[in-house]
Order: sequence, then structure tokens, then C-alpha cells
Amino acid sequence: MLNTFTLRKSINRILSSGYLVVAVSFLILSITGGAQATFGVFFKPISAEFGWNRAVTSGPFSVFMLVYGLFSVIVGRFNERFSSWKLVSAGSLLVGAGFMLMSTVHNIFQLYVYYGVMIAIGWSTMYIPLVAGVAKLFNRTKGFMSGIVVAGIGFGIGIIPPLTSQLIVSFHWRIAAFWLGVMMTASVLLLAQLLRLKTAPEPTVNSLKVSAIKPVSVAANYSLKEIMKTSQFWIITAAWLFYGFFFQLTIVHIVPYGSDIGLSEVTAATVLTAIGLIGIVGRITMGYFGDKTNLRTTIFIFYVICGLAFLLTATIPQIWMLYVFAVIFGFLSGLGVLLIPLIIEYFGFRYLGILSGIIIFANSIGGAIGPPTAGAIYDSLGHYSISFLICGILSIAASITILFLKPFDSVSAFKDNY
Repeated sequence: MLNTFTLRKSINRILSSGYLVVAVSFLILSITGGAQATFGVFFKPISAEFGWNRAVTSGPFSVFMLVYGLFSVIVGRFNERFSSWKLVSAGSLLVGAGFMLMSTVHNIFQLYVYYGVMIAIGWSTMYIPLVAGVAKLFNRTKGFMSGIVVAGIGFGIGIIPPLTSQLIVSFHWRIAAFWLGVMMTASVLLLAQLLRLKTAPEPTVNSLKVSAIKPVSVAANYSLKEIMKTSQFWIITAAWLFYGFFFQLTIVHIVPYGSDIGLSEVTAATVLTAIGLIGIVGRITMGYFGDKTNLRTTIFIFYVICGLAFLLTATIPQIWMLYVFAVIFGFLSGLGVLLIPLIIEYFGFRYLGILSGIIIFANSIGGAIGPPTAGAIYDSLGHYSISFLICGILSIAASITILFLKPFDSVSAFKDNY
């Protein structure tokens, strides 16, 4: 039998391990990411109750994306000054309160405030502190570990929206929103306290071997102003802006689209389940290949495949094609997991928080434009084919943009970017 000393030592080893941070971060992003994705299942019930068209109903989500992006920049700066557990704890209170208040809305303005502002600010405190924190703890496997953490979003999307949809069908969307808020606050606030434990980083003995795969960027010592003048920064920003457009458009409108082509409300929500659960495998796989292969090539390939999936869905509005799309998009939907490793590869750790925030803000601008654009197109034409066609074109455009992303292979490389 293990004596008390050995048991205590084993427990301390677990509590001080970076793997505990990975597990806790996975769970937090599962809960918050899954809750954020429920807007798609609330979409039709809210629209039907108030008589709003799809463009109007998409409005609060657009505000959400803009506020989330703006506060991601602020949180990126705060992340360099405050512990992640403090940021996540504060965010959990805002997200939970936002959903609980959302259950009381009686006009579009209230939905803008509760979902578009409160929940957005709360959600902005989750991604950067958690993913950046894990990336700093792990040297050789930061992409893989970041992939596991971000896979939590896919897990949450696979579990929480269909459960919420069942609550809506069984009771009412207001009751579902209220209890979603209660669950959010209680669970995330509790999990955040585990991030207070002191954690030892991964040994750096073999870190130099990484340079055989990932060149050490000469931009690591540039100032923030200098970095923001490079073509590399703006190429990454543009690619993530396009990604935000088609990702959020899909998350918001895929359930209404499923019900439009013949699925029940609950069955249509299972499309999000498929996207979320397959996204777990996709995010971990992308993180793994991000450590082993060239990030630029990996991102390029994934953008191309995603673009083709959108183009096929635009031309084949059938239920079977919807599920084929869910598998492909689900696997590729975790492309965002490669952002922080990509920033580290090109610009180092010095401005990781603020650079992540700025690029996520650009991503959010795309995400704010996508859903209302699809809503307006649907209101005019009565279908989503043109919206999916636009998504396919933007995904291919993003892949072409990434081809122009060149490494900083010498000190003179920076001067070439002016």
C-alpha cells in the first residue's frame, strides 16, 4: 500500500503538472465555447416569438463578435499583468449573468446588451489567457497541447447546444437560457480556482532541437510597432478575418439551414453536435501536425479543403450533403488552434497576448459581418446557397493569402517589409 508521504507526493505532482492546466482549460473552454455556440439553437425560437427576420435576429451576434474582438485586445494586454484565474473568474460571472438576464428579454435592445455585450466581454477573458498560458508551459509540444485545450470548444459545441435545444423543446427558450447561465457561473468559477496552483513548465533541454523544424524568428526582439508594420502580421490578420466570417456564419445559421431542408429543430441541432465532436479530433490533430510540420503549409491545405466543402454545400442543398459538410467542417473548424503557435513562431512570446488579441479582433470583425450577411441574403432569396458560395470563395482567398506568408530568415527581412 502507498504510505501517506508517497500519496501526498503523487497528489502534489499532479497538482503542479502542466497537464492539470491543460485538463482544466479544456473543461472551461468546453463549457464556455458550447454555451457561446447555443445562439444558433436560440435563433429560431427568439425570431418566432418576436417576429424578427433573420437579419435582425443575427444583429446581437454581430455585436457580440465586435465586442468580443475589442475586449480580446484589452484582455491580451491584461494577460501580461493579471493571473489567468482572475480573468476567467471575472468572465464566468459576466457570461452567466448575461444568459440569466437573456431569459428576461422583451426587445432587441436588451438582447444586444445581455448577449452582445455582457456575454461577449465574459467570453473574451477565456481563450487568450487559457491557450497562451498552456503555450508558455509547453515548449516542444505547445501546438499539440494548445490543440487539446481548444478541442474543448469542439466538445462543448457537440454537447451543450443539443442539450439546450432539448430544454427549449421540453420547456421554453427562456428557461433554457436561465439554467445555462446558472451552470456556466457555478462550473467555470469553480474550475478557475484550480488555475491558481503553481505549475512547473516543460523542461527546455531539447528546445533547440525545435529549430530544426521551426526557425527561430528574428522578429522576436522587434517592438510592437515594428511587428505591426510587417507583411507577415497583416497576412495572418487577413487570413483570420476571412476565417471569422465563414466560421461564425456557419455556427449561427447551420441549425436554421438544417431545419429549412427538412430536419426537425432537435435533429438539426445534432449537426452542431457532429461539428463539435469531430472538431475535437480536428483540433488535436491540427495541433499535433502544427508541431511536426510547417504551419504555413498545414494552414494552406486546411483552408483549401474547407473552401471546397462550402462550394459543394452551396450547390447540393441535401440532408446527406449537410452531414458530409458537418464532418469536413467539423474537422477543420479548429483551425484557430494554430493561431497562437503561429504568432509564437513568427514573433516570439514578448507580445503574444496583445498580438493574439489584435488578430482575434480582426477575426471577430469577420465573424460580425458573416451572420447578418447570411440573414439578409436569406431574407431576400429564401435560401443559403449564395452565403455558402461566399464562404467557399473567402476560404480559398485565405489559402492564397497564406501562400504569401514568408519566414523572417534574416535580420534584413524586417527592412523588406516597409
